[in-house]
Amino acid sequence: MAAILTSWRLAGGCLLLALLCGAGYLAGKSTADNRWQARWSQRDAADAREAARHQAQISALEARRRREIEQVTQHAQQQLSALQDDAAAARAGAERLRRELERLRQSRTTAAASGGGPTADGSVVLLTGLLAESVERNRQLAAEADRRRAAGMACQQVWQAMTDSQP
Repeated sequence: MAAILTSWRLAGGCLLLALLCGAGYLAGKSTADNRWQARWSQRDAADAREAARHQAQISALEARRRREIEQVTQHAQQQLSALQDDAAAARAGAERLRRELERLRQSRTTAAASGGGPTADGSVVLLTGLLAESVERNRQLAAEADRRRAAGMACQQVWQAMTDSQP
């Protein structure tokens, strides 16, 4: 019976030792899990802060780019307006010249009809018509060139603003 009692004691001791080892293992695992969870939480928080900082930088860059594009657009509109004013002044000058040629043609025709002046020839009429056509075509070409120049300069300024502001 002593042998049975010793066997039971030995089995009980082994069982107790196994329980203590299991409890120690679970306590260690729980502590390790808590430490890793704390580290993951810190890493996640740092990632979130970095993402927010990066998003704020991107938003500021986009806002600055929008302002630069708006300034370029406004400048291009001002240039186009100035070009349109110049074209209007050129049209007014061409119109004055056309009226002067028309007056000259009328005076030559009137003088020739009364017999007191040089004969009216077709050269004045031809020059008047040629000038009118030339002025109109030049006006059209100048207006198109002005529009394209203003658009090209605006595009170039936007490109410059975009490439100079790379993060």
